[in-house]
Formats: sequence, structure tokens, C-alpha cells
Amino acid sequence: MRIWLYGRMKNIILLDEYDTPLQEAWVNGYWQEMTDFIRGLFNSTFKTNSYLDRAVMTGITRVSKESIFSDLNNLEVVTTTSGKYESCFGFTEEEVWQALKEYGLYDKRQKVKDWYDGFTFGRRPDIYNPWSIINFLDKRRFSMYWANTSSNGLERV
Repeated sequence: MRIWLYGRMKNIILLDEYDTPLQEAWVNGYWQEMTDFIRGLFNSTFKTNSYLDRAVMTGITRVSKESIFSDLNNLEVVTTTSGKYESCFGFTEEEVWQALKEYGLYDKRQKVKDWYDGFTFGRRPDIYNPWSIINFLDKRRFSMYWANTSSNGLERV
């Protein structure tokens, strides 16, 4: 989506895992420096940016409007228990079954469900991890693909 205003395009910013640098800062002892930096970055990126139309930030840390977000307004917190966008945070089972059919792997659907199903958003069960499904379709083998995407100390496969 592009919105033009006075000949200039308004932008949409998608910021995934906004909280990862903050978690690292807390663990490694530079919390104050990082929060000062993030607060300034978020102010110039999300509050005073005249080229911004809208933004989406994802993370696992609950948004607190009293901390790094104190300068921001009009925040809408959508959590895993919210009904809004409940089928947009992963692949639905219907989408996964269709992909398995297209890749000739439909007979693997129960094992795919056992390995990669497990998310419920809002009231919508059977939401699948996109990274795992895409990697399974590509490599045609079961593995903990999601474990290789974080810095949480999980054993890498």
C-alpha cells in the first residue's frame, strides 16, 4: 500500500522483534544506554516521522506505555489472546493443507500437525509457524526450524 501526499510517499514500517535488543541489553548490562537509544529511535521513527502512514511492531515483551513507548500515542496492543488479526500471525490449517497438496506431501499432514501446529491466536486454534512450514516444504524433512531463529539458548539442530 502506498499513499502519496504532496508528491511524497507515506510509508509503512514493519518492525519484527522490537524487544530483542532490549532483552540482550538487560542480560548483558547496558539497559539504560539501550533504552535511551530506543526511546529516541522510536520517537523519530514513529512519532515525528511525517513520512509514516502506519507501523506494526512485534515482540514478546508486553508494551508498557510508561517506558520506551512513553513518547508514543495511538498505540494499539494486539496480543495472542486478541481476536483481531487472529488468522494473520501464521498459516491456518487450511492453508497448510493446501500447500501440502501442492507439494505432493498431503499424506504427511498428521505428522506436520504433530510437529508444527500449536498456536492459538484469539479463538483461532491450529495456527502454524510459517518459518517451519516453509522450511519443511523446501527441505521435505521434519526439524525444529524455529529453534534456529532466536537467541534463547535452545539447542540448534
